[in-house]
Amino acid sequence: MVHKLGRWAAPLGAGLVALLVLAIAMAVRMRSAEAGLTSVMTSGFSLPPVKHFAFRFVTRLLLPFYLGAALLLWGFTLVLANAFRSGWSKTWRPHEGFLFTLSALVWVHLLLWWQVPSTLWLIPGLRLLPFWVDFPLLLAASLAYPILWIRKQGLGRLKGAALTACLLLAWSLLPWAPERLPRLLTTSLGGTDKTQALIIGLDGLREDVGQAATADWKGTSYTNAYTVIPATRLLWHILWGGDPLVYTLGHAPPTREELMGKQPLPVIDQAFQKGWKPRFYIDDGGTIGLTGKVASFDDVVMPAPGWENFVNSNLSSAFPLFADWENWGRAFPTTNPWAPLDGGLKEAIRLGRGAKLVMFHSCLAHQPIFLNRKELAGLRRWWTMVPRNLEPYLARQQVTEARAASYDLRRDPFTAYRIRMQSVLRSWSGIWNGLDRDPDYGGATKVLFSDHGERFYHVTETIRLGGVHGYDIDPWEARIMLKVDGPEFQAAPGAPPVTSTISVLSLRDALGEAIARDRPLSRGTLETSYPTAPLRYQTLGRDLFTSDQLGLYREMTVERLAMQTAVAPDGIWFVNMDSTAKERTEEVTVAFARGSDLEVIKPLKAGGAHKLFYQGYRLKTVDAVPEADYTAAKEKVKRILAPPAS
Repeated sequence: MVHKLGRWAAPLGAGLVALLVLAIAMAVRMRSAEAGLTSVMTSGFSLPPVKHFAFRFVTRLLLPFYLGAALLLWGFTLVLANAFRSGWSKTWRPHEGFLFTLSALVWVHLLLWWQVPSTLWLIPGLRLLPFWVDFPLLLAASLAYPILWIRKQGLGRLKGAALTACLLLAWSLLPWAPERLPRLLTTSLGGTDKTQALIIGLDGLREDVGQAATADWKGTSYTNAYTVIPATRLLWHILWGGDPLVYTLGHAPPTREELMGKQPLPVIDQAFQKGWKPRFYIDDGGTIGLTGKVASFDDVVMPAPGWENFVNSNLSSAFPLFADWENWGRAFPTTNPWAPLDGGLKEAIRLGRGAKLVMFHSCLAHQPIFLNRKELAGLRRWWTMVPRNLEPYLARQQVTEARAASYDLRRDPFTAYRIRMQSVLRSWSGIWNGLDRDPDYGGATKVLFSDHGERFYHVTETIRLGGVHGYDIDPWEARIMLKVDGPEFQAAPGAPPVTSTISVLSLRDALGEAIARDRPLSRGTLETSYPTAPLRYQTLGRDLFTSDQLGLYREMTVERLAMQTAVAPDGIWFVNMDSTAKERTEEVTVAFARGSDLEVIKPLKAGGAHKLFYQGYRLKTVDAVPEADYTAAKEKVKRILAPPAS
């Protein structure tokens, strides 16, 4: 009896082995990371709160999940094998349970890697072989033992083939189910109101890419729209009515002063007081950082609180089966490589029904981008590529002469970015174009916008680095996508765009006015509020991307910011700034946009500033100006940014 019960440790052992192999692969990958967020996160594992979180995450989620998956797969196997070989369920041996379950786990992960082949660049060994070699190897690994076992049982070709097919179909249910099961974990707060404003943000969507990809969308397009600051969290807080003079002095993590203080969000407060039930949904909560804050939202839902989202968006790609189920089991769909591209938007629309103000922000194009198989079809003969060649370079120092000489042009990160944005927007197109017939959203103003653009720095004429934002003020980061549909904004697909200068401050004011008047957004307010769009940001040093003008400007360095960033329990991360807000205003870069023209004033360490003038995406002139001109430009931006009198 003890022996019969003890043999059940064998399939559990297979689950543990599979998890250990994937964990070791992740550890090797993280330790070998040369640059980017992965290398930063690797250093973060030395911090006590992160260690504690990692231990809890493994013991409470990953380990139980893989052990449970192993038992389920073994259960499928046991039932089917017993149906073809009567009585085997009572006589099976531990090694059979272990090897069958391990084969099933390989098959399951093969299906998930086949769905998103680019994630194979995370697996040592397989990342070095062409795709056309990797997948037959994985197929052989998953089928070898089942075929050997069937031959030993003498089932014959027909029964053996039938059992093999049944096993593969049963095992396939595990990765197949999450996308098809109804989401049951998050209950909508409901309500009877018709939505007046639906605001959809797509992180990092460049204006040029977005306009081309939404040509078949209803609504009015704006080609000269600008962010206020190229940082997601700060930009959304400004849209919510937060003081721009406060939120243009920060960076990605909130400052300690910001968390400890009580910075009001007047637009959200007003919406709450007026019964608009402001609801905000995001598929990567680490981006916005609302954990630990008190605000008048009716509802805020994200996959997990605070920096725990980095697991969903960055690390879960190392554990494909867990990531696949995570999109179903979390409170909100995530951004991992197996996330349905339309899942977050559909869920936001469902949860938002009954509220007058519904907001959704998606980070599906965060770097690095793992292209799925359909997206890889946009690359010529992708199956001949080596997976590691889809991993973008993130710093110019990575591009050695040898690497440059053997560079595969198909790995261009901007190409991957464009393909991903097109895929996301294609999956949203039918939803957007059908909203005017929706009983709850039909009369609403629908806004698609981006918080900032994305820049892909050139190392050589043909080699670009992975996309970045939050480093500089330039057309690639400052220009944003904006499309609006609904009352006053109706336009057929393909209608000529409007060239008015639009700031995110224009959207803030139009939203505030709509709430005050209890009506959809006004086109006049949106198009005329800010004839000059102001921008302000303490830029970051760009030595990772370019060797031009190193150390020339007054700005924050990445190293200095990293040294000041801390993580705390309960998913909160923040920055202990080593300078006051007043001191940081002496280092800010400011800019003014009018139409397609962008004028940027960057302060020099030696005094004075450079004035850079862009037309569209082209740099036309760079002029040196005295400190007095820089000071005057700062004061002008402050006057424009100053929040409206209450």
